[in-house]
Amino acid sequence: MKKKHKQEKKAKKEKKNKKGKDNGYSEDDLYLFESNEVHSASTPNIKNLPEEIVPLRPAQRTKSLDELREEAQEVTDIMMDNVVKIRDREGKLDDLCEKAESLNATTEMFQKTSVSIRRKQWLKNKKRTIMLIAAGVCCLIIITIVLMILFIP
Repeated sequence: MKKKHKQEKKAKKEKKNKKGKDNGYSEDDLYLFESNEVHSASTPNIKNLPEEIVPLRPAQRTKSLDELREEAQEVTDIMMDNVVKIRDREGKLDDLCEKAESLNATTEMFQKTSVSIRRKQWLKNKKRTIMLIAAGVCCLIIITIVLMILFIP
C-alpha cells in the first residue's frame, strides 16, 4: 500500500513538473492571454477574448471518472495514514505526560531528601568543629598544667 502511495505521489509530481509554473495552462494556451495590461502573475488577462477561443481553466477541465476515483482513493489513503499517525502520537503524548508526572514527583522527593541531607551534614560539620575546638582547649590546658608542674617546684 505504501509503495502504491509513493508511486502515485511520484507520478503526480512528474505531472506538475511537466505543467511548469503556468497555473495549468499549456504553452499553446498562453499566447491567447498576452495583453498590455498587468493584472497578476498567476492569472492571465482573458477579458477581450471571445468565449470559444478561451481555453478551460484547470478547475473547469473535465476529468474521467477513473481519475477522480484514483484521487479520492489517494486522499482516503492519506487520511487513513494521518489518523494512524495521530493515534500513535496520542499514545506517545500520554506516555510523555506520565513520565513528566513521575519525574515531577521524583524531583520533589529529591529536593526534600537533599535539604535534609544538607542539614545533617551541616550539623555533623558543626559538631566536628566543636569537638576539635574542645580537644584543642583540653590540649592547651594539659600543656599549661605540665609546664607549670615542671617550672614551678
